[in-house]
Amino acid sequence: MKQPLSNLSISSLLCTALVISGCQTSTSLKTTGLDNPGFMNLWGTYTHCKSTSDLDETQQAMGTLTTAALAGQGHDGFVLPMPQQLEQFVTTPANRLAVDVHAMAASCSLHAGQVAFSSGRIDLAREALAGVITLHKENQEPTYYLAQAHKLLAEMENGVQISLQTH
Repeated sequence: MKQPLSNLSISSLLCTALVISGCQTSTSLKTTGLDNPGFMNLWGTYTHCKSTSDLDETQQAMGTLTTAALAGQGHDGFVLPMPQQLEQFVTTPANRLAVDVHAMAASCSLHAGQVAFSSGRIDLAREALAGVITLHKENQEPTYYLAQAHKLLAEMENGVQISLQTH
């Protein structure tokens, strides 16, 4: 005659089945960068800005990227409830993007400034280059984008003065 399973055997069999099925039904991890439609939209805007020579399109892309870069500066929305004694030891978490949205916005703004200047729209070119300076206002060290913006602004001033003197 067969012996019935003991309560201990049944319990261990159920626990083993639960552990095995739990491991099989867990959700898979997703790659954050590829699953971030907001960033991918910004990247698409950036690549379009750099590839087009249409004045309106570069101005629109510049506005979108600049808004995103300036919006990402503040961390005021981050609140971590903790005792006041520990708050002095905690810093705001860093931005975890693999690229610098400020650099993307500055690069697009430089391109937009060049397109505007080539189209004879000195006002829009100055505005775009001033945007680069605004983006790097808090940066202590000079950057490539800042140096290029100052260089282009100086060239525009020289060009405007030369054209005024010849007329």
